[in-house]
Amino acid sequence: MHDFHVSIIGAGLGGLCLAQALHRAGVAFDVYERDPAPDSRLQGYRIRIDADGQRALAGALSPPRYCLFRETASIATSAARFLTPQLTPIAGHAPDSWRADDGDGDAEGADLGVNRQTLREILMAGIEAHIHFDHAFDTCSVTDDGRVAVGFRHRRAPVMSHVLVGADGVNSHVRALLAPAAEPLDSGSLCIYGKTALPEPASGAGPGAGTRVIVADGCTAILDEMRFRAALPVLASRLAPECVLTPSDDYLYWALIGPRERFGQPVGDDPRARLRKVVRGWHPALQDVVLGSDPAAIAMLPVRSGRPEVEWPTGPVTLLGDAIHAMSPAGGLGANTALRDAIALADALVDAATGRSTTALALAGYEARMRSWAVPAVAMSRQGAARLSAPAPADASAFH
Repeated sequence: MHDFHVSIIGAGLGGLCLAQALHRAGVAFDVYERDPAPDSRLQGYRIRIDADGQRALAGALSPPRYCLFRETASIATSAARFLTPQLTPIAGHAPDSWRADDGDGDAEGADLGVNRQTLREILMAGIEAHIHFDHAFDTCSVTDDGRVAVGFRHRRAPVMSHVLVGADGVNSHVRALLAPAAEPLDSGSLCIYGKTALPEPASGAGPGAGTRVIVADGCTAILDEMRFRAALPVLASRLAPECVLTPSDDYLYWALIGPRERFGQPVGDDPRARLRKVVRGWHPALQDVVLGSDPAAIAMLPVRSGRPEVEWPTGPVTLLGDAIHAMSPAGGLGANTALRDAIALADALVDAATGRSTTALALAGYEARMRSWAVPAVAMSRQGAARLSAPAPADASAFH
């Protein structure tokens, strides 16, 4: 396998999970990321890793690093509760894809709330020499011997690989070249997210402990406490000393998802100006969470829906994760589907590298498997977003 090489475009969770799986299998690889550095932009704060994602990480990471991943997950305090903007309970809005536990974060199959930056740092550990930042993918071409010449902006000589993997997210340049018909659809919605300090337990402030989902007419807010068992660097030094984790205080993560028109037009440089329209009339504790956040800790993304059903010519170039099946964060499936892709693609690439299969057959098999779960995941994500944004009781419209 020493002469078989894989180029991975994008150092997100899916691309890094694939890299770790290849590393464990002894397949040569390099990861190329357009960002100048790991901390060049906000990477998000909290994601939920379900049973599929946990199995993929267990297959990609060494046992000590997988143990570290689990130990750095947030301590679950209660099952998700669904509330109106006035913090009164409602029912019937949970997406089918959600598998929250009853407060025991170690329950079999329970989703784990993790800090995205922490998981990314665990996935980079041990393979740093093969991750190249400030490498923006430009173009690729298949040579006569079936390899791929991968070109980068501001780099004269191409990189020669046996396989090129586009793991470069919803705006994938690899996808644009390989499968232009698979351009993701604009849902018309936005996701604005941020974080703020947890209220003092004795203060009585805030919307309550654990995960809270606020269902308003056409708009949903998700709030989730992130409480860690111990200081993240301390956990790393004890369980996987080669992992360098950035310290993080406990925090309250929040995200709002709704149609663009609900957020109004930008006003100056403070994103909270757009949020005031949405939360007007909501319970004061909710307004404090959203509007009390540091503007520098707030980010906004359009919600787009991928088209994994679109096929492309089988060859030495393929896609994984948001590059082909971006989906609404409301379903909680995006990152988990990307991790599932990564471990399946790693298996296919090992078959190609060891000669058990040709590259073309191995990738065709992976792409068929990927579509078998990505197509329903995108559909389920759409359904979850629709359920979360279904009309709420009368008090939810108080801000109109």
